[in-house]
Amino acid sequence: MKTKIKSVLCIGAAHWDVRSQCHTKVQQGTSNPVTVSRYPGGVAHNVAMNLNRLGIDSGLLSYWGQDVAGDALEQKFSADGLDVLSLPRSVDFSTATYTAVLQPDGELAFGLADMEIYDQVRPEMFKNLKERLSGYPIWFVDTNMPVDVLLALSDQRVPEQFLAADAVSVAKARKLERIINRLDILFCNVDEASVLTEKEIKTETDIVTSGFELTSRGAKSVVISAGLHGAYFFKKENYKHFPAIKVDVVDVTGAGDSLIAGTLSGISMGYTPEVALKRGLDAARITLKDQGATSENLRDLSMDVIGS
Repeated sequence: MKTKIKSVLCIGAAHWDVRSQCHTKVQQGTSNPVTVSRYPGGVAHNVAMNLNRLGIDSGLLSYWGQDVAGDALEQKFSADGLDVLSLPRSVDFSTATYTAVLQPDGELAFGLADMEIYDQVRPEMFKNLKERLSGYPIWFVDTNMPVDVLLALSDQRVPEQFLAADAVSVAKARKLERIINRLDILFCNVDEASVLTEKEIKTETDIVTSGFELTSRGAKSVVISAGLHGAYFFKKENYKHFPAIKVDVVDVTGAGDSLIAGTLSGISMGYTPEVALKRGLDAARITLKDQGATSENLRDLSMDVIGS
């Protein structure tokens, strides 16, 4: 393992994911036998943990309740080697959880998201963390944070700090509208890009049009993930299509977070975002071959895959 560089601070969701795998087809109105597993999740956590496994010294800033679940998360993240920046714990809201109830074949029957605590984060909570925030040259934010927090953070950073953001979901993507002109790189998928541009995306031409529109709004670079069609990288003057890497998919969970982490790891090593995206795609490929949102096998990913 190479010496780690203190590079990327991930700000956003970090909570418990609960996976309830039903033994038989889900039946409403009665008990369903399940096998339950619990593991850390959330976009900011997944990106931070993947960065850590890629050899990048990463930090994590999230918001938890004054409860056993929050204590366990903070202890685990520190034990995993993340630099944990703690906001004052909430006395009114529980630590967030996401529960996925799965059919026997792994298909999602329904999900239960207890995420209200993230809506309670306020800009003034960050006032005692300015020195630690300033120690990271790259900030990554996800849209689980409220809009006023995203605005305050983008105001606080100095020009030398690189700001990346993930749209996270169709429902939350619009939170980025007020800071898009401050982003060094924006990550989104096709559906999220459609929401941000208010344009229906059906074809590759639609993707290209939307990508350029997002750069025209001020984002210095944009990555639009298109699933089996790969990813598209945009700068104001040009774009490039990266075909999807063929892989036997085991679990799609967290592939987008791995793409972000791989790309940011390359940027932290001095590569341009366009070149670093190659590493992001390879990180996503590795994650797709494993169960879960993060993969231990990312530790084996060499910088040689970036090329020049």
